[in-house]
Amino acid sequence: MLSKQRGLGLIQVAIVMATLAAIAMAFLMSARHERNFFTEGLAKLAGKPVPAAGASASSAAAAAAAAVPVVPAGVLRKCVINGKTVLSDVECKDGQVVKAIDTRGIEAPKVPKPDPADSAPQSATDKMIEKATR
Repeated sequence: MLSKQRGLGLIQVAIVMATLAAIAMAFLMSARHERNFFTEGLAKLAGKPVPAAGASASSAAAAAAAAVPVVPAGVLRKCVINGKTVLSDVECKDGQVVKAIDTRGIEAPKVPKPDPADSAPQSATDKMIEKATR
């Protein structure tokens, strides 16, 4: 009396898992390339023109650049963002200019000076001891 088992079959589970893996891969690829493949795909399906990669970011950046005056490069500012103090080279509303300290980096260790006893000429006794130990 074998009755048929109810539920999903092995092939159906494999197809569902492959679909989930493809969606996760598309999400990771879109995050890596800083694009949204899902909205681009929906735009293609809807027949709307696909926005160029970074078009919204570049238009937002252009609008922000027009609003903020040009600041010389290499100037650090101390800003508070979300309660955290950060150093940034971008203008912020309550930023204070910070003067950077020029360091020389890591210096090589200095070679110790040789002992004066090693550089002095050997006495006759030292020469005889050295000769005997060879």
